[in-house]
Amino acid sequence: MESADSGGLVRVVLPDEVVECLAALTTLARTWTERVPADPDALLTAEQLGELLQLSPRTLKDQAAAGVLPHHRFGKHYRFSRNDISAILRLTQQSEKPQRRRLNIL
Repeated sequence: MESADSGGLVRVVLPDEVVECLAALTTLARTWTERVPADPDALLTAEQLGELLQLSPRTLKDQAAAGVLPHHRFGKHYRFSRNDISAILRLTQQSEKPQRRRLNIL
């Protein structure tokens, strides 16, 4: 089953059944990973969210640190879930300021 190479390496010869099983497992693993949906619970970095919302990552981090934006914090790292992003979008829609009306004071 083993034979020594001249370079000091050992070459292992596997039985055909084992090689076939490994090939089948490799194919199965590739097929499975292609079908697995993207993780709905994945957390985005401030940089990734900034790209989506066209905002500066620094602004997102500052607002999160101030408690204005919902987020998850791991040490010094800020992460945003899908629920956080939905809440941020709702906050931005609610905070749209109405136009100011001018009053003429006589």
